[in-house]
Amino acid sequence: MRVAFDFDAVANNKFSGLYAYGRGLFKGFRKLAADIDAKLVYSKLVSEKVSPLKADYPDHVQLRLMLVKRRRLEKLWRHIEYPPLQWLIGNFDLYHCLYNFMPPTAGKPCVMTVHDMRRYKLPELCGSPKLWRFERGYARADRFIAVSQSTKNDLCQLFSISQEKVDVIHLAADECLSPLSQDDKNRLKAKFSEQMKIPLDRFLIAVSSFDIRKNIERTIRAFKSALGHLPKGTKLVVAGEPPRDFGNPERGKAYLDENVIWINRIDNLYDWLGCSDALVYASLYEGFGIPILEAFASGVPVITSNCTSMPEVAGDAAILVNPYDEQSIAEAIVDTCNDNVLRQRLIRAGLERNRQFNWAKTAAQTLEAYRKML
Repeated sequence: MRVAFDFDAVANNKFSGLYAYGRGLFKGFRKLAADIDAKLVYSKLVSEKVSPLKADYPDHVQLRLMLVKRRRLEKLWRHIEYPPLQWLIGNFDLYHCLYNFMPPTAGKPCVMTVHDMRRYKLPELCGSPKLWRFERGYARADRFIAVSQSTKNDLCQLFSISQEKVDVIHLAADECLSPLSQDDKNRLKAKFSEQMKIPLDRFLIAVSSFDIRKNIERTIRAFKSALGHLPKGTKLVVAGEPPRDFGNPERGKAYLDENVIWINRIDNLYDWLGCSDALVYASLYEGFGIPILEAFASGVPVITSNCTSMPEVAGDAAILVNPYDEQSIAEAIVDTCNDNVLRQRLIRAGLERNRQFNWAKTAAQTLEAYRKML
């Protein structure tokens, strides 16, 4: 079957869940030896980022550059169904919208992956998003893939979509992840301590993003509240893009503390994660939550929120907290750092839980969704 995919969002940011989704899905197709003639459509804006990814994809995957500027096409396609995508990249049987780029396809079936509905559920946390791209995609899609039951419920409720038109297909962690040996942890901690000019023998890790739904401010306050009950020298390492108000002279103070280390975007996040005492992932909203599985695979205890998709992903392998309650987060931090029996139970349960998610399973279920359409 010939399938065209939008690839800009996958290639644009290697630190994003979309990048993990794109890479993981095609690794799954490769593992299944799936009979797919795939065309990955991208624009000039991401050309330099696409080239290094070519080695990740098998020979039957074609990378197709769109010569017409994407922004011009989007403006045109927002109003009219012309020209169809086939005229630009050649013919195909089905189009898979991996994010929100949904061109006209002259009657060819379209499936759209919906990663979350945060811009509708928590608009106050997401700035001023351009919702027309998603809504155009929704209007043109024949079928949907939701990355969690939580996301499916939000999608069907907000847009009155029939449950039968939405397949829930979970994501997965990178299969290269596994718990680090103690020798590797010691070596990496010594390396990190030298890089940051501060001892990092014990630390928790949290994930930040530009929009404030990752709840980093409350996480930091909870950590500071718990600090007096934690082993001496424990730090909180925050990875990812700082929230939008980080640079504000007044608001930014909430994110700064001598025991909070910001490492921003780095290439070796898995090493930091594998060396940490726990992942604190008290997000306000997630469509799925791949970092939860990445921590499970790395043998790291997880503290995560009791809302949206996070309980669905974590199962009983994590401590669930109310993300709006700093005391709840602080108590979980104290328990995870001090109770070794609890830590070992969470580590074992996390490793077992992670085995239920893999990219071959994701790819197989995606193929089944294609077959339903064709």
